[in-house]
Amino acid sequence: MTHERRLLSNVRGAAHRADCVTGLHEAVCRAVVDSGPDYAYVYGPGVEATAGIEDPDPPETPPDAEHVETVDADPGREYHVPLSDGDDRHGTLAFAADDSVDSSDTDTLLAVGSTVALAAGKLEAEADNRDLDADLEVERRQFRKLHSIAAQMVGCEEEQSIYHLAIDAAENILEFDICGIDVARDGYLVPVALSTGLDSEDSIRRPDDEGIAGQTYQDDKRIIVDDVTDHEVAEPANDAYRSLLSVPIQGIGVFQAAAEREAAFSERDAELAELLMSHVGETLSRLWSDQALRESEQKYRTVIEQSHDAVTIHRDDGYDFVNPRGTELFGRDEDTILDIDVRDVVHPGDHEKLTTVADGAAEVGDQETFEARVQRPDGDVRHCEFSTTIITYQGEPAVLASIRDITERKERERELERQNERLDQFAGVVSHDLRSPLNVASGSLDLARETGDPEHFDRAANALDRMNSLVEDVLALARQGRLVDETEPVSLADAASDAWSSVDAPESTVRFEVDSARVEADHGRLLELFENLFRNAVEHGSTSPDSQARPDAVGDGSDGVTVTVSALPDGFAVEDDGPGIPEDSLDNVFERGFTSTDDGTGFGLAIVREIAEAHDWRVDAVPTDGDRGARFEVTEASILD
Repeated sequence: MTHERRLLSNVRGAAHRADCVTGLHEAVCRAVVDSGPDYAYVYGPGVEATAGIEDPDPPETPPDAEHVETVDADPGREYHVPLSDGDDRHGTLAFAADDSVDSSDTDTLLAVGSTVALAAGKLEAEADNRDLDADLEVERRQFRKLHSIAAQMVGCEEEQSIYHLAIDAAENILEFDICGIDVARDGYLVPVALSTGLDSEDSIRRPDDEGIAGQTYQDDKRIIVDDVTDHEVAEPANDAYRSLLSVPIQGIGVFQAAAEREAAFSERDAELAELLMSHVGETLSRLWSDQALRESEQKYRTVIEQSHDAVTIHRDDGYDFVNPRGTELFGRDEDTILDIDVRDVVHPGDHEKLTTVADGAAEVGDQETFEARVQRPDGDVRHCEFSTTIITYQGEPAVLASIRDITERKERERELERQNERLDQFAGVVSHDLRSPLNVASGSLDLARETGDPEHFDRAANALDRMNSLVEDVLALARQGRLVDETEPVSLADAASDAWSSVDAPESTVRFEVDSARVEADHGRLLELFENLFRNAVEHGSTSPDSQARPDAVGDGSDGVTVTVSALPDGFAVEDDGPGIPEDSLDNVFERGFTSTDDGTGFGLAIVREIAEAHDWRVDAVPTDGDRGARFEVTEASILD
């Protein structure tokens, strides 16, 4: 083997065993010396490795990449071999020229240089890959830590806690020693968090359109300044700062990091800072949204809980929500309502009115208003107006209902109808009933003046008495039309006895079969009801001139009658043994003006009906068992034993 081939072989072995560029250069120098030359060294801009020589003096201009040069150096003649691989140059190998190496064999020497260059390129690539892997691993760790910080931010309930977490992450993960967060408030960027060791003087309040921070905030774009002394708008808070990184926070403010050396921040630093600030912005937005939602929910709940209307949410299988007013209206506690069917609180007659969401019967957003009755456990019925809207509740369609108790309004409407009816009655009395006796009185007075016969004065007096009775009955009817506001337990026996004592009927008798029964009623108006029923019984059953009966009775006259007052499970009855009422007239006897006598006013039983209805009772004239007698039953009353 020639000396040149041995040199190439030794160099290849050294290149194969090397694990780094520096080691490669040192091993190649030793391999050259082992091949015969006294010394060798590798140089580039400077000497990188030597063997057999301590302080070589390489030329200022190395040989070109394609030629081997012989150089006269201080120690002696040297061969200078380019370490080249195509366009890649990795320095120059120089070694002592002696007989062991033939300088004319340039191909072998260039092959030596190429071998070293290939090995150097490979080792540099491997080193770069190792560095890249290390950098990637650092980035992965930083990403993991930043996401961990983001998870901690989610648990924060205050803005300041989020800012402090971000600054801690910038210091400990991104390794920014000098940093801070400014938040836009009222046209200024105001410092809210600073890194450890910084004082308030190190970050000042500035207008949000000035300086690097203002530009970052307004343009919503990151800025890296390698040298603040060369930047036209940079105004660092500390003269020692030389480089700057400024990152926007989603329209909220800016994050800035500074360093006392130039070009301290890379694009990678900026990207990681942007990632951290994106977590800050998203967490703050979520925090503010949650706070706004909680405030909205609290306002909504306050409105619902303090509402004068009942508010419920229900699906077809029952209630999901009811407010305090709803428990009052339904007469049940919340737990009971949430455990029952919707139909359990609505009157059976109104079930078909209820809004339903079964089988797609309604769509979200559909609205409906209707009236229905709410039935309480104690039997009380309340008239209500339902306003419903189909909503999405817990992911499913449901009915949101606002329920207003309109019972009092209904009563006022009914009272208004009664008042209108009474106005019609007044008009009828004035236009018809009073006109007839008025004409009689006027005609009788004319005849009395013409003839002087006193009989005509008697006819005029009777007509005036008739008018007086009509006026009294109409006024009584008007008074009885008012609804009963307050009631009390009243003994049926006592009330009937007091009423009988006010009726002048010496030839008639009364029997009480009510024991100790009491009724919830207005005492005075109950007496008037009994008085009118008694008077009707006496006046249609007695012809005694001493009775002083008013001419408003139903039926034909006879001698004294027996009147019986008896208790019923849900009311009471008044029955007499007089001539009775024709069966075809039973439904008409309570109409105003209905009478079976020529001089009757027909108001007595109309007053009875008004008093009964004012109590929410029912009064009926019912057939009797025999051929004689009239029976009136008052039902739907609250009877107390």
